[in-house]
Amino acid sequence: MTQVLSPLATRYRTNQISESRDQIGFWLSVLLLCLLPIEHWRFPFNLKPADLALVLLTLYGLLKAWRTHQRLDFPLLLPMWVILFSSLLATLVGFGSPESIIAIVQEIYLFSWFIVLTNILKTVPSSDTDRLMKIWSVIACLESVTTVMGMLRIGPSIFYRSSYEQVDMEIVRATGTYDNSNAAAMYLSVSFFILLATSWPTWLRSVLGVWLFVGMLGTGSNGALLSTLGSLVVLAGVHAIIRNRQDARLWAAVIGIGVGMVAVVLFTLGLSTSLPSGFGLDTRDPLLFQTLGRLSHSVTSRLDILAWAWKTYSRHPWGTGPNSFASGLHNDYAAFWFERGPLGIIGWLWLIAATLLRPLQVANQLANKHRRWQVLVLGAGFLACAVNAFSHEISHMRQVWMLMALLFASGYANLTRQATSSPTITELDTVKRVA
Repeated sequence: MTQVLSPLATRYRTNQISESRDQIGFWLSVLLLCLLPIEHWRFPFNLKPADLALVLLTLYGLLKAWRTHQRLDFPLLLPMWVILFSSLLATLVGFGSPESIIAIVQEIYLFSWFIVLTNILKTVPSSDTDRLMKIWSVIACLESVTTVMGMLRIGPSIFYRSSYEQVDMEIVRATGTYDNSNAAAMYLSVSFFILLATSWPTWLRSVLGVWLFVGMLGTGSNGALLSTLGSLVVLAGVHAIIRNRQDARLWAAVIGIGVGMVAVVLFTLGLSTSLPSGFGLDTRDPLLFQTLGRLSHSVTSRLDILAWAWKTYSRHPWGTGPNSFASGLHNDYAAFWFERGPLGIIGWLWLIAATLLRPLQVANQLANKHRRWQVLVLGAGFLACAVNAFSHEISHMRQVWMLMALLFASGYANLTRQATSSPTITELDTVKRVA
């Protein structure tokens, strides 16, 4: 019996993820998490302080993969190729602006470090992955302090003064350590789901989660607030269904969720002018004025932008080129369609669909409850990003792609750990027969 099991056990050991810490990779990841929310300072080509750690981490990851002959995974490769091709085509036939060429280089950079970071994180021991998410959560809680201070105009003016908004009220939209309120809110929204994926006790995650939500409220971003709440509700429903292993109901729920979220978006657009007052809320209140009180104006202004952009796009059906609308479209779906043409929107929708389906596929195969919950939470975080993309351009934000890297890496790692933790039923039957 021992002679039969030894080769089998040896094969499992060689396929398992190493549980020893990669010190360089771990501390470079910590440096990245520390620098991630610091975006008040910019360098040429829109580089941020976090890019220093990203470049070092990418180079280190490539060197490590080459030296160890690590098998690399390439998540989302096909939709990313479609997006790059559409960007190049739109640049050639569109406005041909230098900004579009720079945007293509930025996309290549973004996609490259996403793939490398995913392959680094998938080899990280589960305890270190949990530790990194806890560090991210602590830093996000500190960022929430800066947004609350900014909302109340306490402390340095950089907490509430962006480069393009005037500050003339007691309660304002905070920016924290970002230069943009919406970017700060997107960071806190992503961090909210990172926090839920940690192994901290439920009561602690609940308390810190409320604090992160308060920080989001300080930014005044309706998109982040509503998408985070909606995705949290979706997470609870999908988790309950998968926990009961009801596959048919799972897919029915996914379809229902998609239809429901589209209906909610259309409902909000249609009633945006009367929604706050319909609940008896006084939008003149300083706090509401910066959140729900802005809803009607925000929706109207975005619809005006889309109507203007459509007139331009109608003369350039293959796209005008990425970043060709100088003021921005405040909508990633419109940006990929109008700036990159039909191939661009196909690539973007493909990328979103593939990313949202991944956690469902992985969670449905996992037996470990915490690992299943972790994958679903990260997927819910991306769902919040995808919904928020209807009101802001979030596709270039580093925090979004880092969440995606964690999501795919967690999927690869958890499935590998489950496959190597015990022999399959077929192999056990073979062992019994031989014995």
